[in-house]
Amino acid sequence: MNPPKGRIVVLGGTGFVGRALVEALGAGNVTLLRSRTRGPGGYDTAGGWMDADALRGADAVVNLAGSPIAVRWTASARREIHASRAATTALLVGTLARAGVAPRVLVSVTGANRYAAHPDAVLDESSPLDTRTFLGGVCRDWEAPLSRLAPTTRSVILPTGVVIGPGGAMAKLIPLFRLGLGGRLGHGRQWMPWIGRRDLVSLILHCLDESGPSGVLNAVNPEPTTNREFTRVIAAATHRPAVMTAPAWALRLAFGQMAVETLLDSRRLVPAATLRSGFRFSESLPGAVASSLR
Repeated sequence: MNPPKGRIVVLGGTGFVGRALVEALGAGNVTLLRSRTRGPGGYDTAGGWMDADALRGADAVVNLAGSPIAVRWTASARREIHASRAATTALLVGTLARAGVAPRVLVSVTGANRYAAHPDAVLDESSPLDTRTFLGGVCRDWEAPLSRLAPTTRSVILPTGVVIGPGGAMAKLIPLFRLGLGGRLGHGRQWMPWIGRRDLVSLILHCLDESGPSGVLNAVNPEPTTNREFTRVIAAATHRPAVMTAPAWALRLAFGQMAVETLLDSRRLVPAATLRSGFRFSESLPGAVASSLR
């Protein structure tokens, strides 16, 4: 897909997904808004300040901002995870309103944890939201400010699973598997929503198109996998056995609630609305994992 025309402002453009998106868009089309920067092209969520001038004239905005969640959730980590998503999005929407800027479209990534976990039920964009967990609350507060966008701005919410590609989470997993230390997490039967990084970038471009969709579109591959199958695919790609198992109790002991919500909970999530919008996924799980080895 060709990059959309017009100037595109990207928050989180230096991260794992952001770098690939900026490359696909072409540097000449992109303005990066950088966090913790009080100056041109910056924003400071804690201080409630964003460079409004960087938003003026924007045809589209893509919000990828968010601090890592794969850490032990201390009180300070929880505040940072929440603020970097919910407060940043609220600051973005508020700054657009105060500056009188109404971009044609705003695409905001959120998390697959917006949906309530279930051992085996197939979940789609109409499935119940999670009202009990920490990440469920983060996703709720992350998405809520988007309802205050100007009526002329089309908004798209992309709940995203584990993103697979060269770098990111795979950069930590692959070395372990190559050492023969890879293995399933808990019983391994939990469903794990995932998407290849190349497909995620293509989906964002699809949403930025003049005739693109609106609303919630799950950014997950249409063929969900279990942790056991995911482990098998990485083991085959690295030509190493994966006989180790990380027991659920040990993961809870080491990582607390983070392990439950991100590693052990099960979500058999499918992209029903995404497919109805006309988007077609191109990556298989073995292909996405193979791309991570390059």
